Amino acid sequence: MPISADQLAPLRSFGYTEVESSFLYLVATHSGYFTVRQFLDFAHAKSGKRNAHLIEKLFSQGHATAQRYRRRSCVYHLHSRALYDAIGKGELRNRRNHEIRHIKARLLALDYILAHPEDDHFETVEAKWRYLVKAVKAPEEIFGPETDESELIAFPDRFPVSLSRSEAESTPVVVFTFVDSERVGLGPFIKHLRTYRRLFAALSHFQFVYVSTASKEQEEVAELFALLIQGSGLANLKRYFDLKTKWDNKQYGQVSEKELIFLSESRKRYTGEIFGTLYFLWKRNQLPNDLRTEGSCHQNCTFKVMTVCGHDAVFGTETKRWGDGWKIRGSSRTTSPHGSLKREQQAVLKQANA
Repeated sequence: MPISADQLAPLRSFGYTEVESSFLYLVATHSGYFTVRQFLDFAHAKSGKRNAHLIEKLFSQGHATAQRYRRRSCVYHLHSRALYDAIGKGELRNRRNHEIRHIKARLLALDYILAHPEDDHFETVEAKWRYLVKAVKAPEEIFGPETDESELIAFPDRFPVSLSRSEAESTPVVVFTFVDSERVGLGPFIKHLRTYRRLFAALSHFQFVYVSTASKEQEEVAELFALLIQGSGLANLKRYFDLKTKWDNKQYGQVSEKELIFLSESRKRYTGEIFGTLYFLWKRNQLPNDLRTEGSCHQNCTFKVMTVCGHDAVFGTETKRWGDGWKIRGSSRTTSPHGSLKREQQAVLKQANA
């Protein structure tokens, strides 16, 4: 994830140090939001003057705002058009305000990127598309504009996609991710895999990383990936769903004695949320094309899980902002000279220096 001196020069001109500039470049490009903990991890520093000085610079120049969700925690948002324009990314939506669900996802995505500094992370949707179509020769027709009902790939979630290089590989490997920030069930993950199957089938090799803050779903998501992408056990699962549908519809005469034994054994085998969800989609005729062992399965791929500590200390279990939506905003550069901060901003700086 090399960042050239030319890319950092505009940020350095604002008075940020090299480490601060590198961190802010990554935040602006891939997230828009960050926490003090993420900056300290990136800078390999302890809480104190380092983070307090960064927040002071951001506020005094009007580059960021701070949102408090719990009494002693803040999320910082790089919102200044001047800062994004300076690094040539004025069109990015990261500088706009977003709902909490989006913020949580962006923070986890940033955690992933900061944990993989050796990878080359694509900075824009256009860069992902260009590499996959031009370099990897993925079919151009599987990509399309972002719409709610479209099954074309448009990268609307903006999950990190990167190139990983290792001595064992002669060419870089494309790494896809799924960032599960909500933990609301396996439906979104299933939909994501279904959408990306045609792209995965076009690649000779790739990696997939499931990023979440909880480990309890990791065995289930690994099994889902093996079923829907690698094709492991799909034939038996398809047979089970077909027999279960006949049995549930009281079509007992269409189930032989041998099939009844298979159905009984499969009921014990296929338990848990993932199979309940898949069977629900099967009955709605939303999975038949996915449950095929021929043509669309991919054996030459690697699945990994990454558990991050998350940001419960920032958000807690609440989805509302502390203080009835009170927001701490950095004042503009023209109305507040360096060092002249409002009382609320001074409180945040004091907290950041704690």
